Amino acid sequence: MKIDKAININESFNQKLSEEIIWLLMIVFSIIHGLMCISQGMLSSCVTDIKNEFNLSDEKYSIFGTINGFGSLVGSVIFTLVIEKVNHKYLISSMLIINCVCHFAFFNKLEYPILLMSRFISGFASVFCYIYFPMWVDKFSMRKWVNFMQTTVQISNIIGHNFGYFIYLILGSKQWKYGFLTEIFTVNSFVFIMIIIPDKYYDRNYNNKELDDVVITESDEIEKEKETLMKDIICNIPYILITLYRGNRLFIFVALDFWYSDYLQSSLMEKNPSNIFWSYSTTIVIGSLIGSLLGGIIINLIGGTNSKHSFVAMYILQFFSVFFGYLSTFTNSVKIFTILLSLYMILNSASGIISISASFAVMPKTLTGTATGIYSIIVNLIAFLPAPFVYAFIKTIFGNGGIIMTVLMSYGVIGCLELFGADIYMRIKKIKIYKEEYNLVNSK
Repeated sequence: MKIDKAININESFNQKLSEEIIWLLMIVFSIIHGLMCISQGMLSSCVTDIKNEFNLSDEKYSIFGTINGFGSLVGSVIFTLVIEKVNHKYLISSMLIINCVCHFAFFNKLEYPILLMSRFISGFASVFCYIYFPMWVDKFSMRKWVNFMQTTVQISNIIGHNFGYFIYLILGSKQWKYGFLTEIFTVNSFVFIMIIIPDKYYDRNYNNKELDDVVITESDEIEKEKETLMKDIICNIPYILITLYRGNRLFIFVALDFWYSDYLQSSLMEKNPSNIFWSYSTTIVIGSLIGSLLGGIIINLIGGTNSKHSFVAMYILQFFSVFFGYLSTFTNSVKIFTILLSLYMILNSASGIISISASFAVMPKTLTGTATGIYSIIVNLIAFLPAPFVYAFIKTIFGNGGIIMTVLMSYGVIGCLELFGADIYMRIKKIKIYKEEYNLVNSK
């Protein structure tokens, strides 16, 4: 079958790529992924300053996050439609530049609608990169390094987010705007490196004449198979449940980002900015880093993401993370609170890392881009889009107390059930994940 020939030619073509350049590009993507999150850290850390600067209420400020999530949702839809039709290098490079331009809006005392438009466009542009980076790792990484590369790309955004927090700590409430310049100029510097790397390192079908000939002569057959694979994605129960779980944990993470500083200051009465920073850093950064490494270690111990134990590992980790999250609201000590929430973050991040690899393992390899785009659409609908607004609504009702954390952890229990359901479904249907095909097939 010629479509199989196309896949074989494509794999042979990838073997001709330089591993050194693949490593370079992975490092560049990881750094960019982190740098893009500086602005998120800034927006989380200087909430009070931004509200005072632009005279915003809590509700108006929360709309920044909601409109950014709406932009991400629209961007996810467009990504799904165009990723197979455009040059990947220039698409991602242009989106990075557009995202940087949007941050200049915070350097002038602009009208609120203009700021909202800036956040919408930023969400639209940045989501292309957030979807593409892990997808690129899945396509280009050497198989023995795929878990390491995927983990490195994912934890970089946590580091970047905290770096934005750290920049605010250094600049203070008077010069916080200049923190955005760090992201703008550093990201654009790495975009230049991206541009000089050949196109074939971004799109494995690029400039492959033999593959193009097969695709042209068999276009009807390929389109028919793609339609079949699309149905496989939509009807792929484990994939949908993993996606819902990832949306669940990201919703909680976004809400926690808004809640953390407020809770320390209002409920635990911690007024020292340095103590707040180190508590936040220990929990969000160190906890996430340790958790991500733990997730990578667990993947290797259980035999890779193709292991039937991957789903069991995920929901056990998620269950105990939620348990420690609940406990964190029963203490008045900042140190004990930091330890408990760090344990939450470690276990939650470990489960999250396994879920990233597992979601790639259960989707058809030939439609990785489309499936990842669909994932992003769903996650934006249930996580990034509603989280800021829902947080503001809960805060209005309950204030800054631990009840908000209790509500979030209750939602986290649903994530446990989603993973448990995926595991049971795969066992009942006798479905197994193949190492190389990265596809779901029924065992006979």
